[in-house]
Amino acid sequence: MALLSAAELNQIKTDIRAIINAPDDSINTTVKYRQYTGLDYYDPEDQQYGSPYTDWSGVSVIKGLTTRDDVMKVGGGIEIGDAKFVFMQSSVSNALSPKSDLIVESGSTYSLHRITLDPLGIAYVAYGRLI
Repeated sequence: MALLSAAELNQIKTDIRAIINAPDDSINTTVKYRQYTGLDYYDPEDQQYGSPYTDWSGVSVIKGLTTRDDVMKVGGGIEIGDAKFVFMQSSVSNALSPKSDLIVESGSTYSLHRITLDPLGIAYVAYGRLI
C-alpha cells in the first residue's frame, strides 16, 4: 500500500510550486543554475572555446540559510550560514553535482557543497557557499 495516492502527491507538487513561484520575493527568488558538463570544445567558426556549463536560467527557488539542524541532518560538507536553495526537481536535469555546479543569483555566485533530494523526489535542497 502506497503512503500517498497519486492525487495527494500531485497536490503536494502543486503546493510546493505555488510557494516557490509566489510573488512574495522575501522568500523566493529566481536564479541561474549552472550545471557543469565538461564539454568545452574549440569552435573554429567562433575561434573560441565553448562554455563547460549548461545554464538553466529562470529557476525559481526558495532561498534561506543553513542552520545547525541542517548541518546535523545532512551529515557534513556544509556549514552554518551557507545559503540553502530549495527548487523543483523538474526545473533542472537529474545529473546534478555538488562538486562542480554553481548557482548565480543577482550577480552573486555560490559553489555547491551538498545537494539532497527529498524522499518523494519532488524538490532538491542545494547548499552553497558564496565565492
